[in-house]
Parts: sequence; C-alpha cells; structure tokens
Amino acid sequence: MSATPVLERLAARPDVAGALLLTGPHAPRLEEEAFALAAAWLCPDGDDRERRCGSCRRALARSHPDLLPLAPDGVQIRIDQVREALGFAAGRPYESARRVAVIPRAELLGLEAGNALLKALEEPGARMRWILTATHPEVLLPTIRSRCVRVRIPGPAAKDRIRDLLARGGSPEDAADLNLLDPGSEADPEALREAREARALIIAALAAGLGGRKLDALVALADVLGRAEPVVARRLAELLADAAVLAGDGPEESLRHPAVAGRLKEIAAATNGAALRAAAWKAADPPPDRRRGNARMHYESLLLELYLASR
Repeated sequence: MSATPVLERLAARPDVAGALLLTGPHAPRLEEEAFALAAAWLCPDGDDRERRCGSCRRALARSHPDLLPLAPDGVQIRIDQVREALGFAAGRPYESARRVAVIPRAELLGLEAGNALLKALEEPGARMRWILTATHPEVLLPTIRSRCVRVRIPGPAAKDRIRDLLARGGSPEDAADLNLLDPGSEADPEALREAREARALIIAALAAGLGGRKLDALVALADVLGRAEPVVARRLAELLADAAVLAGDGPEESLRHPAVAGRLKEIAAATNGAALRAAAWKAADPPPDRRRGNARMHYESLLLELYLASR
C-alpha cells in the first residue's frame, strides 16, 4: 500500500513535526503508515524509498533500538507504558539521528497516561519524534490533539475491501454487510461474524428493555458495553440512530443497518424519535476515561433515560 503524498513529504522531512497524529477510518492502515514513516525517519539513507536497508527492515519489524511501539494493555494504554516511553524519549539514539515512539490506537490512552504525555508532545526535543494514530481522534484529550500535526489517511476503497473479503472466504452477503457494519475493520469474515453477534446482542437487549419493559436487560447491556471495545459501543449509537429514523426522524435511505430494520422498527415503536436521537448522540460520545466503571455508568445513564421515555 503506497503512502499518501503528505506522508511522502513528511518522510523526507523528519524535522517538520515533533508530534504527528494520523487519523482515518482504517486502524490497520494507520498503523502500517505510522511504522513506515518511523522507518523513514530512522533511516540513515533518506533516499532508500524501498525501505530495504537493515535499519528500515528492523523498524518495520518493530525491532529497531531507536523505535518504541506502545501497544494497548487490554482496553487501555496505561500510565506505566507512557512513563516507559518518556524514559525512552529522554535517552540518546543508539544508531540513528533520532528516536521515534509510535502509539497506535491512541484513543485508548487513559486520562493519567494522556496527561503524562502532554509535555513530551509539546517539547519533544531535537532527537525525539512521536507518531500517534487514532480512528476516533475526538476521544483524545483536546490538549493532545492541539500538540500534534494532524494528517488524515483515507481508508481502502470499498471495492478493494470487498475483494479482500471474498479472497478470505467471505460470501457475497458478507461483502454487502461489510460496508454496512464496520467500514474501518479488516476484511475478515470472522470479524464480521463477531460484529453481527454484537449487533444482535444490542438489539435483543433494547427490545427486551424498551418493548418488554425489562430494565435488567438494559443494565446488563450497559455492563457489556462498559467492558467492550469502543467499536462495539459505537454500534449502539448507530442502531439508536437507525431506530430514530424509523420512528419518523429521517429518510429510511440513510439507515446504517437496513438488514435489521424490522427489529429496529419494534424498538422505535416502543419509544419516540426524539428520545432515540438524544440517546444516539450520547452513545456516540463516551467518556475518554474508562476507569472505575465510568463507561458502564455512562451507558446505564443513557439507557435509563431511554427506558423512562419508552411507552
């Protein structure tokens, strides 16, 4: 996959940005581009565009001594990982002119971890570069976003993702669902199956809680969402928005999940479009700090409000 023209220019100018934020819908591509850029910045031969030298090969393999990748620890990038990165940033390069830390999925930075990173992003120093990636940069602390040069990376074209899905054994039905369910995901039939299961779980809980007046179903759903990956929680916002459309709040052509429109109509009939729309907005704006059950309480609150508005 070729780099964007902006990234090609940045690769040739390692001193233009001390902290860079790559955003876009496709996390794997963001990570790929982040490490390709890190390899370019660490390369002793700036003209090696093929990235075949020993330095580039080690950087792309995440084994370069002047490269530090920060992987999430569970559902969060934790404060001790950022402290390790700050120690790395304070050291001298071993063999390159600079050091590079790459933080994929930076939206998983906990509040303490994000705050600890601020000073380093603002004043990285002459020999340190930071590259963050985020599919949902709005979740990041505003102070982190303001300290980074932001570059948007487009996701793969729909035809390319469909081709990849079919090559992995997906069906034509899967190909149709791929763009409806998760435009930023890998073209993987197993990932699509998991996305369908998450969608079915959310719909069943909403139907039981709103149509069946079973509050415990909504409480259980909030607990699941509080512990789930952000993509699962975002599914709730999509489904609530679709239900609001089906309650008369918009054109049905705008549905994100037409395959389950029948079930969503049942949910829409149990409440009203305004309540569904408000819940969808709230579901799309979870708290950035997921510690101490903050996310679970967030979803409990919005689902309780929806329950109280239901018929």
